[in-house]
Amino acid sequence: MSTERHVELLGLLDTGNKDPATLLRRVCSLSVEVCAVTGAAVTVQGGDDNTAQAVACATDGTSLVLDDLQRTVGEGPRLAAHKHGGPVLVADLAAAGARWPGFAPGARAAGVAAVFSFPLRVGAVRLGTLDLYRTSTGSLSRAGLRDALVLADIATHAVLDDLRSPDPMDIGWLSDVHPVVHQATGAVTAQLDVSMRDALLLIRAHAYAHQTPLDQVSRQIIDHQLRLKTGD
Repeated sequence: MSTERHVELLGLLDTGNKDPATLLRRVCSLSVEVCAVTGAAVTVQGGDDNTAQAVACATDGTSLVLDDLQRTVGEGPRLAAHKHGGPVLVADLAAAGARWPGFAPGARAAGVAAVFSFPLRVGAVRLGTLDLYRTSTGSLSRAGLRDALVLADIATHAVLDDLRSPDPMDIGWLSDVHPVVHQATGAVTAQLDVSMRDALLLIRAHAYAHQTPLDQVSRQIIDHQLRLKTGD
């Protein structure tokens, strides 16, 4: 990783006295510019499952669609990058159908042609991902890949700075656009006496089977319009 380029990008981000939320928004915006992509998002996530996560920032609605789709089907570049701890680079999503049969068709229907996800990690500690997408096929350039890795490193340290605050569990600045999913997961956990992980799997399976957005299924659960069963 180029130290010189790291300094250059920090200068472009204007990081002086910026709170983590502001810095991550700048990281997303700068990623679009220097990596020549259409959109970007940073997701903070804990553990190997999909229960503890939040979208910290996103440049556009399609980035949020990709996040929701991955939550719904339980697969995709962000989840793979977080799980395996390395970049996931897909220059042509049309060729990824076998790898992600649930995610790829939905992403392509949203106009996405290429996806690139970079883990936010320090050693074995995984904190989330920097996720980029493009509406045209093609790999990141060598410079774009370098800059994405640098920006992922900067985002990692922004998250760490927040976790090192006086209250290390206070990550309220995260603009989680899916609180209803967490509420529904808690409700199913209590109703069926299952773990949070299993509750989310049941919600996700129902959403996938009925081709319904995860947020919509979660809202139905919260509004008592839907009650899942362990056989669903």
